[in-house]
Amino acid sequence: MSQGYLEIISMNGQASIQDLGRLNAQHLGFSASGAADEFAFLSANKLINDKLAANEMSVEQDNKQRHCATIEITLGQVSFEAKAACIIAITGADCQAKINNVAVNPWQCYQLQAGDMLDFSMPKTGLHSYLAVLGGFTCQKAQQPWLGSYAQTINEMALGFTGEKLTVGSKLYFSAQTKVLTESASEKINKPKEANKPFKAPSQFYAQQNLTLRMMPSSLFLQMSSEQQQRFLTTEYIISPDSNRMGYRLSVSPAQTLLTKSANEKILSEQLRSRCLLSMPVTYGMVQFPDNEQPIVLMKERQTMGGYPVLGTVMQTDLFRLSQMRPGEKVNFTLINHQQAQQQLMAFHQKFRP
Repeated sequence: MSQGYLEIISMNGQASIQDLGRLNAQHLGFSASGAADEFAFLSANKLINDKLAANEMSVEQDNKQRHCATIEITLGQVSFEAKAACIIAITGADCQAKINNVAVNPWQCYQLQAGDMLDFSMPKTGLHSYLAVLGGFTCQKAQQPWLGSYAQTINEMALGFTGEKLTVGSKLYFSAQTKVLTESASEKINKPKEANKPFKAPSQFYAQQNLTLRMMPSSLFLQMSSEQQQRFLTTEYIISPDSNRMGYRLSVSPAQTLLTKSANEKILSEQLRSRCLLSMPVTYGMVQFPDNEQPIVLMKERQTMGGYPVLGTVMQTDLFRLSQMRPGEKVNFTLINHQQAQQQLMAFHQKFRP
């Protein structure tokens, strides 16, 4: 199969290939990985699906595009040169993208021609931007998925299963798109493709500075006294600078620290903490509670085992929102039950089905 590619010309941020991750590999000791913000990831592929709906894509093709690997760009500052014509979509943090030095809007489809330049700047808000292409990206010719995914995990890159780290000179391959582009030849180059946005205002999905994380409580949390539970739920936390794709570390805000010091009793009693000495499997969204009582919310590149006490698990759609928040921004927790969380997630995914 003929392949074109985008080449990275310059890069000062970070970029990696991400899809929905290897969801059935944790028992083997590997991170699930995958797109940090699934809302932006799925939206990018849906924009392409909607553009090609007129070409009567089959349900199988539609579902395949929905899971296609994209480029996850963190803090922008990367430039690409198209070496072949292709249809792309841009979503996520607004990196003030430009095609051939002409500003273009995010959350839309565009057509690139061979030789076109695509530039991303530092976003004013948010962290991750997503660049999707018809058929998906790979970082090697004729690359096959590893454990069902093309997702790159920084800590596992040395294993060599998902290609090399993206850097200047890296080539991002995609399948030839001659037929689709021929049908669109009469359209103006770089004109936004007509496609329905999954939401009329994508920005409404994201939190503005403060985010309330809806958490399903663990059995440990339910054993805490009502006073201890309320102290945790009423504490305002700040995202720490050492947060990353493995986990978001939260610190107590200065005002809350004074209150905490005045109340000598810890939120989690030593008696309850002593019951959590053994390591256990961990999953996406678990809220670990170390001795310093600074929570850690586990994210896409989490480890597979952990020994810290766990107070609960944050519902997934709130984790997508959390992934776009920067150090210094604030979060707090509230409770939700499993049924409510499941209904929210089902409603979320329903918006992206054909």
